[in-house]
This record gives sequence, C-alpha cells and structure tokens, in this order.
Amino acid sequence: MSDHLSEPAIVSAVAHEASRRITRKVIADLQRMKIVLSGDDSELKTTWDELCAQVQYEESFHWDVYDETVRATIGGLVDELPKHEREALWLQTDAGHDWDCEEPQDRERYPVCNDDIVDYLAHEYVYREAGRWSNKHIRAFIERSEMRD
Repeated sequence: MSDHLSEPAIVSAVAHEASRRITRKVIADLQRMKIVLSGDDSELKTTWDELCAQVQYEESFHWDVYDETVRATIGGLVDELPKHEREALWLQTDAGHDWDCEEPQDRERYPVCNDDIVDYLAHEYVYREAGRWSNKHIRAFIERSEMRD
C-alpha cells in the first residue's frame, strides 16, 4: 500500500466500494424476483438468471423490461446513498470526467445527475457481472438456445 495521498484515488475507491455494494444489492433483489419472460418451460428461475442469459447469449424481445427493472432497482439504491458517495460515483461517469476536465471557472456549479450514475452502474458493474455470472440454469438455457440456432 502506498503512502502517497491522492484525492482522485480516494474518490475512485469510495465510488468503487459503493458500486460493489449496490451491485450486490441489485443482484440479490433480482434473484428474489421470479419474473421470467422466456417461457414456462425455461430453465431460468429468477429475473437475475434471465438477465444473465440475455447478456451472455442474446437480448430477447423483452430486453427493455429487464433493463428498466435493473435501472429502477439501481435508481432506488442511488437515492439512498449519502451525498459524498453519490458525488464520488458521478465523478466516475463520462459526464463527471468531462466536468472534471473543464476549467474550474467554466464548470456548472453542481452537475451531479442520478441518471448518469444509474447508467454508469448498469453498464460498468451490473451488466458486466451478469456477463460473468453462471449457474446450472443459465448454462442449460444457453446450451438449449444454441442448439436451436
């Protein structure tokens, strides 16, 4: 561990820990949901399984429903964050990076936007985790889907 004090590294660490915590909560929430739109004969048992299969194999006609569910779940958790964690997360977004690169006198006073944070967390954390997640239900669904192609 370095003894070098770095404000960007501290902000990044705070954001990363908050991101990981939110991701774990989103996954747990989606695992409790039993809404699967892939059919009654599907191997998939939870909304999280369905999301993982779609990220890993192909998005279904119902992708927008799953994406809205993920974003709503993340949004609710972001709303509960302490201000410093919201700000640290926002600074990790594209909008946050752009703002940070502006001259201080040209910056908007308080540009933090929950939609930017939700988009960042969905793509950089939740969907990345869905792309790596596996279990017997997801594997069976993907194998059966590949055999149909």
